[in-house]
Amino acid sequence: MPPLDCERIWIDYKDRVSGYIFSHVSNKEDAQDLLSSVFAKLVQAASSYRGDPNHVSSFVYRTTQNLVIDYYRGKKNFNELPEAIEAASAVEDDYFKQETLDCLAKGLAQLPKFERDIIVLHYYKNISLHKVAERMHKSYEKIKWAHKRALEFLKSKFKNFDL
Repeated sequence: MPPLDCERIWIDYKDRVSGYIFSHVSNKEDAQDLLSSVFAKLVQAASSYRGDPNHVSSFVYRTTQNLVIDYYRGKKNFNELPEAIEAASAVEDDYFKQETLDCLAKGLAQLPKFERDIIVLHYYKNISLHKVAERMHKSYEKIKWAHKRALEFLKSKFKNFDL
């Protein structure tokens, strides 16, 4: 797997990471130090990063969140720490949900129509596989087999995804 392109990460994430840090740290100098620390950590970890370089965002955001938390721990200001964690979790959860949905949509689009229909009927319409078989005029065994194959394909799409 190719090493991370730290310059590209800096270009792509500098504004979002600095916005996150500045929204959690009121002292401007400390916030700038944390921004430098985030990217210093990323440069250090670049050679050992094992995830997909196309999905490095969670690695960047987790590193940022951890450094902000460490900053508050160092200041022993525990009144602000839970607020920082809660806000970080909400933003991060929304971002991860969207990124996960994007990856799932791409995977579904790559499935054959027959398998995609099974997944949609079963998981989005909450129809049992027995009812899906009846609706599609196929045997339950064929539906079960195609369902399993579709899930394995989708799972392979998430294998290198940073969750």
